[in-house]
Amino acid sequence: MSEIDVIRRQMAQIRHDLHQDVSSVVSGVSDVVEEVTEAMDWRSMLARHPYMLVGSAMLVGYLIVPRRKRKESDRNDVQASSLVSAPAARRKQGFRPLSWALDLAWPIAMQSLQSYAVIWIEQRLKDHFNLGPDMRPSDQPSGEEFPMDLGQRFR
Repeated sequence: MSEIDVIRRQMAQIRHDLHQDVSSVVSGVSDVVEEVTEAMDWRSMLARHPYMLVGSAMLVGYLIVPRRKRKESDRNDVQASSLVSAPAARRKQGFRPLSWALDLAWPIAMQSLQSYAVIWIEQRLKDHFNLGPDMRPSDQPSGEEFPMDLGQRFR
């Protein structure tokens, strides 16, 4: 074998090795790009961790929104109401059955409204992400044994 043939073989081997190195780097970079894309995609995060994402959004919203400053007239009203004695205030208010009934019914009504809203939102999320009964494993109950689907009321 001549020296020229040895050099040609070495060049061919270097090209082959270079091609393998470039293809491994490109595949590694494409894997990294896919991982970064998946990590930055808010839809996939919402699909994987919906409660954590909604809770963190509520927490951030609570921390961002500034508190209301009390007006000077509100401060004066508070000071004036503290000067009136408690029994005198009770005598002026009296027994108001409608107010008493609303005070009792309001928390119940709000809780039922919130539960219906949560069911409606969950149904919309399931429809959006196509998580219907066909996506559920066969060993779990399908939910059809319940007499009424509460999410159907809002369609």
